[in-house]
Amino acid sequence: MSNIRIVFLGGQDERFKNMIAVEIDRDIFVVEAGCTFPDKNKRGIDYIIPKYDYLLTNKDRVRAYIITEGNDPIFGALPFIIDKIPAPIVCTDVTRIFLFTFCEHNNINPSHYQFQIVEPSDDITIAGHLIRLFSTCSNMANSYGVCFDTDQGNIIFALNYVIDNNMTKSFVTDIKKMGVIADSPTLLLLADSINAERAGYSNPMYKLRTVVRESVKDVKGRIFVGLESPDVYNIVDIIRICSKYHRRIVLYDTATSDLVYRLIKVGVITVPKETFIPAEDINRYPTSEIVVLITGFKNRLLHKISLLAKGLHDNKIISLNNTDTFVLGNHFTNDVEIDYFDAMDDLYRADVDVVSIRKNEFIKMHPSTEDIKTMLTIFRPKYYVPISGYLVCLLANANTAVNMGIGLNHQNVLLVDNGMVLNCQNSVCSYSSEKVLSGNVMVDGKDASNFSEQIVEERRQISDDGVVVLGTVISQSKHEIVGGVDIQTRGLFYAKNSDALLREMQTLFTKIVSEKLKEPGIVVKTIADEVKNSVLSLIRRQTLKTPLILVSIKEID
Repeated sequence: MSNIRIVFLGGQDERFKNMIAVEIDRDIFVVEAGCTFPDKNKRGIDYIIPKYDYLLTNKDRVRAYIITEGNDPIFGALPFIIDKIPAPIVCTDVTRIFLFTFCEHNNINPSHYQFQIVEPSDDITIAGHLIRLFSTCSNMANSYGVCFDTDQGNIIFALNYVIDNNMTKSFVTDIKKMGVIADSPTLLLLADSINAERAGYSNPMYKLRTVVRESVKDVKGRIFVGLESPDVYNIVDIIRICSKYHRRIVLYDTATSDLVYRLIKVGVITVPKETFIPAEDINRYPTSEIVVLITGFKNRLLHKISLLAKGLHDNKIISLNNTDTFVLGNHFTNDVEIDYFDAMDDLYRADVDVVSIRKNEFIKMHPSTEDIKTMLTIFRPKYYVPISGYLVCLLANANTAVNMGIGLNHQNVLLVDNGMVLNCQNSVCSYSSEKVLSGNVMVDGKDASNFSEQIVEERRQISDDGVVVLGTVISQSKHEIVGGVDIQTRGLFYAKNSDALLREMQTLFTKIVSEKLKEPGIVVKTIADEVKNSVLSLIRRQTLKTPLILVSIKEID
């Protein structure tokens, strides 16, 4: 039988940043390669991706990246690692659109990427291994689950799914294909956990159609709808509702227009072309017929909304007035909550009717308890691994499985963390004693390497408490300072309050350097470290601040 290993590189006991490597003998398949976004304490960091050292070490064995949908948490790491670890990208045409858009935002050229474009329920063969896909319903069009057909049984990934069969073909849970796959024994099922604490089905709590339908039917003025770009499910649904009620849709900006027309091109959006009108024609139709659609990624969307509300946006053709209704169609996560409340405040100041979605009225499209039970009932795996979510979510998922009475228990429901490895041999899955390097790689611009937590901490210090730079020139042969002492500060205090403290810093700097130069065999770094510690202690006592201290001591001999 094949030797199979599952290596967990990201997504466990955290939200997003998914990355799991499936090894079948010598071949490695990377299922998802996602990113997450930094919190406010990580200044200057654009994205956080999983450590990929294990893949780099084994790059000659990586056969493909399997990207199950077009969301940043699913593919956001890919542009930063694929040049170091090249392999074909297996994805749908919709996912490719969003990956290209992500690359455009980050000034990355994806033209050399090698794609294998698939349909959501295709069967494909890579390096001699049969991989069976099955369409799932998520907020992204044409998402799919993955089944590796092995001689030990099926290894199945069910990621970002809900049970829903009432949307278009781009958002369908393919129960029939899942049933065909389930005709063969399932060795291991790995499934999403983010909503696992929530009882019931996720459907219909992720749908905006009720709110928007009532607005479209009853509101006499214009309707503005703001949606996150990856929420394609609701973008498509809202466009269909507008078409049904004969509303004309104005696409707010180039980014929104590009997204919608790309989705039209690949057949995800199918409405009459007269549904859309250019912004220049917005005043040619009755206000009761106009819907303005605004999309963007997280804080970018919120920033657009704030500028529009304050009248500071570029497109002056479109502006808000007190007869408009603004529907903000997403509940935003904690990392952008300040931007969210700023945008809401600006909308209320603009005197428009604001319809916001409360947290208990709207959830992300991830499986709740009954969705999880349905997936487990279909596949009835020998082993089950909850993945993708905080530990409390993983535990809730595991408890749901154990309590179903289908033969899953504490011996075959396996909880894993990043860096862990599962071995599958002779149709038995078990924890390996091996640990692989895991953790975070911070992306600053296009750079995803050699970027340490120390740099992030220094940026935080500068942002919070400023920076102090001390410099001088010394002569070791004369054992004295020969270039004077220069001290520069930024963000520490107002200039008018700085004279006394600057004099104390200068005196302390001069004293330490002069005394150390009299000692035999002195090392410049040792002098700089003592200056740094002493000056920092002085500043803390007098200002209660902890600025970044930089010391430059140059030698002339």
